[in-house]
Amino acid sequence: MRRLVEAGHVVRGLDAVAAEPPAPGPVRVCNLLDPAGLADQWRGVDAVVHLANHPTSYGCDGRTVFNENVVMNFNVAESVRLAGVPRLIFSSSVQVMRAERLTRDGSGSRLLRLPLDGDYPASPTNPYALSKAFGEDQLRYFATNHGVTAIALRFPALFQEVPDFAGSEPHPNTPLDEGLTWLTYADAARCIRQALVAPLTGYHCYFPASARPWLRLPVEVIRQRYFPQVPVTGGVPLASLVDLRSLAADLDWTPQDD
Repeated sequence: MRRLVEAGHVVRGLDAVAAEPPAPGPVRVCNLLDPAGLADQWRGVDAVVHLANHPTSYGCDGRTVFNENVVMNFNVAESVRLAGVPRLIFSSSVQVMRAERLTRDGSGSRLLRLPLDGDYPASPTNPYALSKAFGEDQLRYFATNHGVTAIALRFPALFQEVPDFAGSEPHPNTPLDEGLTWLTYADAARCIRQALVAPLTGYHCYFPASARPWLRLPVEVIRQRYFPQVPVTGGVPLASLVDLRSLAADLDWTPQDD
């Protein structure tokens, strides 16, 4: 919110609880599970940025995470349609993509290809990721059938600052690898800002991530060690685990914190 205000946008926030510390703009309390509460929220609004979901299903009841995320996402999109708001930006997740590496027991990565991008087919492996995949399908529905410009951003792990990835070995929790990708909150905010102003129509899905993985190893070494059987689009050597070309072309965005 702060980054958008600094960029000159007039921002009105919605949250489940009152904002504290004070936000850089007005924040209204709203329950996205209640469609009636959204009926009058978008009057005079040019675009909606939807970041509000349960953020994980690890350690949570998967039924609650999935069911409530899907309902929230539809309620927001439907209220956007009814209010005639032309653009909706949705925070999806890298977890929509099956991004585990080769494991210690020799199980191969199930990635279909490298590098990763927003066109990678959804293959969720947990209730949270499944809810995000449904969210992307909902956006596609509203773009195709109701003319909403709908943009999904599959964010990876987000950090306040560029993290100090000192090691050359990944953490042991393979399902949380997320393609060994990351991004700062500032770069994520810049990507959202570009998605607000880019001359787009229809449905679009992007994977904004740093071009540099969080392992202190050359990218080609990472590929050979952890993704040896995964096909590489464009051939080897692999320059990055992510392909940012569509983000640069469509949104004029590349990560600055790298």
